[in-house]
Formats: sequence, structure tokens, C-alpha cells
Amino acid sequence: MRLILSRRAKEDLLEIWQFIADHDEVAADRYIDHLRDRASELLDFPELGRVRDEIHPSVRSLLARNHLVFYKREGQEVQILRILHGSMDLPHQKLEDEI
Repeated sequence: MRLILSRRAKEDLLEIWQFIADHDEVAADRYIDHLRDRASELLDFPELGRVRDEIHPSVRSLLARNHLVFYKREGQEVQILRILHGSMDLPHQKLEDEI
């Protein structure tokens, strides 16, 4: 099993880090580490997240503190599509991306 982050998911991580780092860079590093650790759990348990058909077919989400990791499984890959704050208007966020 392999974990792949989309271009947009990488941008999400950077934006999250920058937002937190404005106040505390060490806390930002720890938070990003937590998000990555949580996403890595999907390698062993790809069905761990909740099915999110109401947002997009075949997409699941995994809660990681205040954020949701949106992903889909394609064969032996877990593709992280986006990492979004739980308070966002989720149905209007673009989840598809070229991996």
C-alpha cells in the first residue's frame, strides 16, 4: 500500500502550517506531524474513514483534530485529495485533482 498526496493536499498542508506558524512555528510543526501521522494510518486501515458519498462518490474522510483528510483508495494506493478544516463549506470544495 502506498500513500500519495495530491498537489492540492500539499498546498493545504502548507497553508495550514503557515496559518499556525504565524503564532507558533513549533506548534505548526507538531500539528502537521499529527496530520501526516493520521493519514499514514490509512496505509494499514484504508477503510478507517467515513464514506462521503454526499460530497463525492468513492471519497472518504478521516478526522484529524480540527481537519478532515479527504481521500480515496485506488488499488494499492491511498490518494489524499484535500485536507480541509471541519468548519469549511465542504460540499463546495474541489476534491478532485491530478495525482
